[in-house]
Amino acid sequence: MIFFLLNILLGVGIIFFSMYIDLDEREARSKALTTMILAFAVEVFFVISAFIALFWKNTQLMNITCRLMQFGYSLFAVSFMIFIIQYPNFEFRKIYNVIRYFFLAVAVALIWQFDSVSLSAQTGINVVSSPSFIFDIKWYTLYRIIYVMFIPTLSVLIIIANASRKILKIYKQQLLTIIIGMIFSVGIYFLLKLASAYYALYIMLFPYCLAVLLAMCYVAMRSSAMVDFNTIKSWLLKFLLDFAIPSLFAGFLFAILLPFRTSFPAFFWGAFIIGSCLLVILQRVIAYKVRKMQFSQGSNYEIYLEEKISAFDYNEEPEKLINDFVALMKQHTETMHVELLFHDDLGEIKSIHHSEGKESPAISTKASVIDSLSGSNRNVISKALAASRHEFSTYRDELLELFNSLNSELIILLREGRHLFGIISLGIKRHGNLFSDYDHRALNNLFSYLFLFGFYLKNIANQSVIGTVDREIQMSSQIIRSIQDNVDRINVPSIDVGYISQSARSLGGDFIDFIRLTDTRYMMIMGDVSGKGLNASMSMVILKSIIHTLLAETADFKELIEKVNYFIKYNLPRGTFFAGVFALFDFSANIMYYANCGLPVLFLYTEAYNNVIEIQGDGKVLGFAKKVGNMIKVKTIKLNPGDIVLACTDGLLDSVSLRGELYGKDRVQQLILDNKTFDSARMVQFVYDDLLQFVSKEVQDDVTIVSLRILKPQA
Repeated sequence: MIFFLLNILLGVGIIFFSMYIDLDEREARSKALTTMILAFAVEVFFVISAFIALFWKNTQLMNITCRLMQFGYSLFAVSFMIFIIQYPNFEFRKIYNVIRYFFLAVAVALIWQFDSVSLSAQTGINVVSSPSFIFDIKWYTLYRIIYVMFIPTLSVLIIIANASRKILKIYKQQLLTIIIGMIFSVGIYFLLKLASAYYALYIMLFPYCLAVLLAMCYVAMRSSAMVDFNTIKSWLLKFLLDFAIPSLFAGFLFAILLPFRTSFPAFFWGAFIIGSCLLVILQRVIAYKVRKMQFSQGSNYEIYLEEKISAFDYNEEPEKLINDFVALMKQHTETMHVELLFHDDLGEIKSIHHSEGKESPAISTKASVIDSLSGSNRNVISKALAASRHEFSTYRDELLELFNSLNSELIILLREGRHLFGIISLGIKRHGNLFSDYDHRALNNLFSYLFLFGFYLKNIANQSVIGTVDREIQMSSQIIRSIQDNVDRINVPSIDVGYISQSARSLGGDFIDFIRLTDTRYMMIMGDVSGKGLNASMSMVILKSIIHTLLAETADFKELIEKVNYFIKYNLPRGTFFAGVFALFDFSANIMYYANCGLPVLFLYTEAYNNVIEIQGDGKVLGFAKKVGNMIKVKTIKLNPGDIVLACTDGLLDSVSLRGELYGKDRVQQLILDNKTFDSARMVQFVYDDLLQFVSKEVQDDVTIVSLRILKPQA
């Protein structure tokens, strides 16, 4: 009964496996693997049917189901052979169907010649057949020669032949995976043969051999990156430290204490438990120490690379930053060369630095492959991934040609929305290794730092931003300040706007931006990007730029905020968040739509009541949660002539005087009432001057204040 249940379990497993796997039926390789899955499912069904015939003790039904079981195996064997023949391109050719139907017809003819086929707990599978006309070999023996020996051997020879051809290494790794699957499958089969000498029905678990081979074929098909020597070394070290060595010492401890088990059981169990606990603690300490050593790091460089690249000082000269970045990438990823390519004013993505001095040809931004990559949802793509994943099938040839032109094995795409502004290209690894799944995960996890570095280079390379400002000012500070001041001035006669944005140091993370949508509709984004100094300013510049890009492709106000949150969460350095407000003004009707995203205060002065109230409501900062759709509340307020809206960041409210007094909201409200007759520019200046007088020293945090007034109609 247990063998029957195990086959039932396998049948259920293949159903769940079919539901789990991610196969695209439009792709030829998916169809080839699906054919194998169906053949395996048919075989499992026939095996279960044979067990049912055994339980019912129906000799005639058993003879039929056991023959069908033999046919099910031949169906799987032939499907596997065709799968291997088609590999790796899986092109459809009529000859493959001819081969398939020929071998299946031969299998039916041979199985038909069997005198009888039965199943019993004493003898297992018992096939009775008479000699054939081919050298008097029995029909069943001839069947086994063709389907158990010849077809698997031919499949192995085809794999070896494919591996010896000039194909990508990822394909060779996939073929090796399939061979390993065949070895395990054969090994399990021989174990079942040995076990069947003690109980014959063990041999009825042979579908598990096919399941192992099928699973390894699936693993091979889905593998899209190389497993290099360092990765294997790291896995081996982890196995030794976490399992093998502790198990050996635990067994040794058990053997020492075993003589006391009968005479002093309490001592035996107490000593063994205490010894095991000490062993676990010792193992943890040693494993931690060993993994900190350079030789044990293997390919696990993410933590070390993040530590170095996050400490970049963007006040340094660009040339030094580039050299440091290239050195880090070469050291940790083991790439042979690094190339940086960026979009220029001529509509080309051009090399600005190659670690070996071999600049690649410029790439036109109008090239179809660039357009396809701009719309891809991947930031890191290796050559092996491009060659093996269905998502690249529509432009695979162009993409592989791009890799070849760059002499690259992995590219990191730098985009603002759908605009691809740069590429970081990494060449082949030392010792001929290719980029592994770990490399993809690590570089994706570090993408925010790579994006920050790339965005910085893109902007300092744009000399037109510099203009005529004094060349002695540091380039990075100058560019960031010019970008910070680049806003769409509200040019509506009935609106008076003034703002001030001051950093505690030369640069900071506060910013304000006005974006013109139509003549009477404007958007305002104001807030504080976490951090201080140049790093915060760089994040601010990136965020400001991406908002413009996202706005061009997003019509919904709330959806825009959700996309901005996603960008901050996954593209800016870890721990970056934005506390501010998004406001949309329709000046034709004097309506303000706004969503508070952590802005500490938003004041409204209403002339009708001569009063200042807070209208910001609750808000969640952006960059912490993955999804903020349910947290964002878009509010609407009608503004009347004479009304004033004033917003400020926490740098104003949280400032502290020498006596330890907090500046607070009440002061701001009183200043609005006291200065309501002045224009907006003078009002925000009065507030800032009052802050300076209050603190009696330099401000310690970035401060941004904006005031917007609805003017009364001229008489």
